[in-house]
Amino acid sequence: MIYLTGDTHGYIDIRKLLKNTVTEQMTENDYLIICGDFGLIWNFKREIRKEKKWLKWLNKQKWTTLFADGNHECFPRLNSYPEKEWHGGKVHEIRPKVLHLMRGEIFELEGKSIFVMGGAASHDRGPAVGDTEQVIGRFWWPEEIPSAEEHAHGLENLAKHGNKVNYIVTHCLPTSLQELVKKGKYAPDAATDYLEKIYHTVEFDHWYCGHYHYDLDAEKNVTILFTRILEAGKNVRDSAMMLGVPKYRRGEAVLFRNNGDEMIGIVKEPYPWGTLTKHDEPYYDIELFSEEKKKPVVKVRESQIIEKSLIR
Repeated sequence: MIYLTGDTHGYIDIRKLLKNTVTEQMTENDYLIICGDFGLIWNFKREIRKEKKWLKWLNKQKWTTLFADGNHECFPRLNSYPEKEWHGGKVHEIRPKVLHLMRGEIFELEGKSIFVMGGAASHDRGPAVGDTEQVIGRFWWPEEIPSAEEHAHGLENLAKHGNKVNYIVTHCLPTSLQELVKKGKYAPDAATDYLEKIYHTVEFDHWYCGHYHYDLDAEKNVTILFTRILEAGKNVRDSAMMLGVPKYRRGEAVLFRNNGDEMIGIVKEPYPWGTLTKHDEPYYDIELFSEEKKKPVVKVRESQIIEKSLIR
């Protein structure tokens, strides 16, 4: 089976793969795709000890780890790994069971076609914050945005497939969906505009991306991933709860049911392991929208939350 998750950021967020109900049931016949910001090819000089440790750990797991690149990768090092043909497309072999899915390639897995286009613009370093000279070649690389040649290669491969694939895996969203989700906080760029063209011209069953650091169905068949691990074709809304990995984050607006009524509020505090007396699913303190100076706060189980709300 094919599973997908969001950014691992090297050893920072990779722990979501440890001891959870999804990875524990995966087998040697399964694949786990990370939707960008893999982050274990990061040090600009060499493969450091922590990178070696986690790459070794991934290579020992039953499943095969696949990843699209994001904006937080050391591209000169990433592109120096051996290149080979794999399931119809080109990959960089980081380890025998850890493979980088190269930009613009289409892979055939489990009878499904998967188009991959990594890359995205950084919003925490480089041109976005005016520190390019200080970080270029060390913590930021201009190759984070796919080149015109990579974009053309992707369009050519899609055309060969009749502009129809089962899944699309990217790091960022098409421009229109990014605007819907981020409300103007992220400016459009060459990567999002390119994906906008694909969004309107390519027929697909489901699109998955990372980058935005939350789990959300932007549309019925467009899903943003961060902490969740989903079977391909599934939505965040339908995903199983994971003890220790809350679906929603502090400051997010959510729609939930409380005593039979649907309400909207802001997550004030998540409790990943449930309450002190009931460790069965994440709980949340949610502040209700109210005209009162001191807004009421209710404690809500994750199973009561319907979805993340785009209304603030």
